[in-house]
Amino acid sequence: MQLKTKLQKYIYWFTFLAINFLSLLFKIRKLNFVEYKYDQQFAFNVVSNCQNGEIFNYIQNSAGVPAGPLIYLYECVGGLVGISNYQSLLIFEILISQLLLIFLFYSLKNYLNPYSNLSVFLAICLNPFLVLWTRNPGITAHFELFAVLFVYYYLNRNKRKSNYFFIGFLSSLSFAAYIPIFVISYSILFTLLLFRKINNLKFLIYGSLSGFLISIMSFIPYYQNAPFEFPKSRSGSWGLSSYWRILIDVLSGRSIKTKINNPEDYELLNQNFSQFDFFVNLNYVLILLILSYALIHLFKNLYKNQINDLDILFIGSLIISGIIFTVLDVPLYAHYLLTLSIFIFIYSFNAIIRNSFLILIFTVLMFSNIYINFSFHEFIQVNSGAENSDYGKSYITCGCCVEDARVCRGQ
Repeated sequence: MQLKTKLQKYIYWFTFLAINFLSLLFKIRKLNFVEYKYDQQFAFNVVSNCQNGEIFNYIQNSAGVPAGPLIYLYECVGGLVGISNYQSLLIFEILISQLLLIFLFYSLKNYLNPYSNLSVFLAICLNPFLVLWTRNPGITAHFELFAVLFVYYYLNRNKRKSNYFFIGFLSSLSFAAYIPIFVISYSILFTLLLFRKINNLKFLIYGSLSGFLISIMSFIPYYQNAPFEFPKSRSGSWGLSSYWRILIDVLSGRSIKTKINNPEDYELLNQNFSQFDFFVNLNYVLILLILSYALIHLFKNLYKNQINDLDILFIGSLIISGIIFTVLDVPLYAHYLLTLSIFIFIYSFNAIIRNSFLILIFTVLMFSNIYINFSFHEFIQVNSGAENSDYGKSYITCGCCVEDARVCRGQ
């Protein structure tokens, strides 16, 4: 479906520009008050390491093993191009992130109707939890980069044989960046194989093996000086339903509450911004309804045997990934599932056919997300962080004056 009148087009593109402006505003403003703990300090050290030729940098993840060096890809590039200031590094990464999301928007033009596409863009750009995480170095292994490129090659895989190679290569390469992205990517590719929607399996295998070989080789510098360890979680599973609960929190932005998780801090936030809790819960209910509708839409397509690429993307990302994460029996954190948010938003908003519903949902999400983002960042500025909560002390308090940012953590 295309926009029919000039007025519709003007309003549409004005709205697109407004979303970009608001997204960048919330991501870039008040950078003095961004979260600053050991992970952030380590990531910024990578900048100087790469300037000095040390391009392989590893940090221990929650499983007690090193994350691959690609987790700090942007930081290393930032060091190579001469960035030397923490806030400049954040701006550099935020701009890359925004450009990738704009690329995603244009990539989806031929697959979604304009209102669905704009709603996806809004849901990603102004989601309070995604905005918060974009204001961090590492951006959880640059989830936008892998998710956006995966979507592009996935939807265009049958146009060229080489696209099968690239999607396999990209999926395997993510092992050297962030293992949850690796799991999610191959969950979708497995679903694609299950529905017999792969035309060039040979090229996919070649790409996968090439990417995986490079990923494994990237760990050699680490294990040359350290004993090999198998992954072992520091704590047990959070329950069979944890994946689904955490995923809905991420999609709705409710996960932002985990950063202000001390009762006293949260009560103070709601005293200053009395509608914060209301809009967080409104988003949660709205996203839950949208996701339920998307599932009904999927089941109808399965019943009619009319499965398309977006259905497979949804099944692989939501269901197969969920089963794998549950079977792995590891503790799940909200940032593990950031990549999923892009895939699930694409399908969920595309499932809504009536434009009147899309416009209503879009309007509600726009205003609720603006309020949540504004109030959260104002609270963090006033308190210079949330010291009793997971957010901890802000950069202006901690980045200036400590040798070890472990003292900056909250709780």
